[in-house]
Amino acid sequence: NSDARMIGLFCVWLRRYFEVDEARLRAVVYLHEGLDLDAAVRHRSAISGIPSCQFTKPYRAVPDPSIRRSKHPMGCLTVSYACSRTHRSVMGLVHALLECRLAIPG
Repeated sequence: NSDARMIGLFCVWLRRYFEVDEARLRAVVYLHEGLDLDAAVRHRSAISGIPSCQFTKPYRAVPDPSIRRSKHPMGCLTVSYACSRTHRSVMGLVHALLECRLAIPG
């Protein structure tokens, strides 16, 4: 996600409501070539609280002016957490929220 607020919200939510093993958190930066990768990783690490050593190999997009003119200077970030128990809990919450929505008329 390119929105730092959403990244921060997700990481705070995950840590607050689930038992998170910090060592299992991973992040990957998607950044256009020609932009400062080190600055983007430092920025995203500060927002997410994930140490830069837990960032995997970045995806460097080749510029294509026919597709996009604007670029996010700090790139986009994907956060992942590998834990089947946490995954089942999150998916259970999502299912419950969807069932709630379906029960509301209109």
